[in-house]
Amino acid sequence: MRLRALLDAGLPGIRLLTGEDELDRAVRGVMTTDLNDPSRYLSGGELVLTGMLWRAAPDDSEHFVRLLIGAGAAGLAAGITEVGSVPDDLVEACERHRLPLFRVDEELSFARLTEFVVRRVSTERASDL
Repeated sequence: MRLRALLDAGLPGIRLLTGEDELDRAVRGVMTTDLNDPSRYLSGGELVLTGMLWRAAPDDSEHFVRLLIGAGAAGLAAGITEVGSVPDDLVEACERHRLPLFRVDEELSFARLTEFVVRRVSTERASDL
């Protein structure tokens, strides 16, 4: 599946904040994390879902995004339930590194978003057989 499918599906509560030129990136899986360094658990092509609990200071955003880029993440979806909004420093870090960033509102659970991605990826893989 392509990142673009997240917007095309009309899911409630998801909005692209940056990375419109990168929406044709392939998504091979999904991972939810609030680890400071999730890179060892990524194999490339994941949509990373986060509640941003790893962010204690503005500089943390640059570090986190660099790690995701280095691990080959396809995109980042930031849930605002716990922190209220996506901080500007995270948007700026994603812009600098060309990592698509989505805001996920409370109305869209990570479970529902994960299920959507897994079903789409599985369906596309099955049709390739």
